[in-house]
Amino acid sequence: MDKLRTASLRIINIRVASRHVEIDLYIDDYKEIEKIKALGFNINELVNIGEETKNASDAHDHFVRLFNAERFWEAHEVLEDVWRRNRDEGIRGLIILAAAFVKIQENNLEAFKRLMIRARELIAKNEIPYINRERLLRKIDNALLITKPFKIEKEDLESIQKT
Repeated sequence: MDKLRTASLRIINIRVASRHVEIDLYIDDYKEIEKIKALGFNINELVNIGEETKNASDAHDHFVRLFNAERFWEAHEVLEDVWRRNRDEGIRGLIILAAAFVKIQENNLEAFKRLMIRARELIAKNEIPYINRERLLRKIDNALLITKPFKIEKEDLESIQKT
């Protein structure tokens, strides 16, 4: 961390997942990426958070893929684009669910519990597109007990009809 600060990089946030560390940076110039590499860091993927997913079912597929890779911040961002267009409260529950797991990665367990409870309320009261709600609620209850992320498995998914 000290290496990043001494390189004058503008760090927004850092999140620690089970198999990777996510570092959000403001980057004006791709030369700054070379600074990071010169410090000895490996860059697995660069992501432009500003990209929008147009198709709702594609967004849900992308959400599940990112969620299962413990890339919760990106997962939350993908569904926010959909939610802004339709204001679906079930989708909002999924967004808050991903945001709750971001709080684990930031070591803020109080915020994790608060967000998980809110996500659970929204998911329990609303239809959740493409994901079996009852299975998801059980996983949320378990995550609240053990304070660890879970995966959305194939058997948790319902048919996604491409439109």
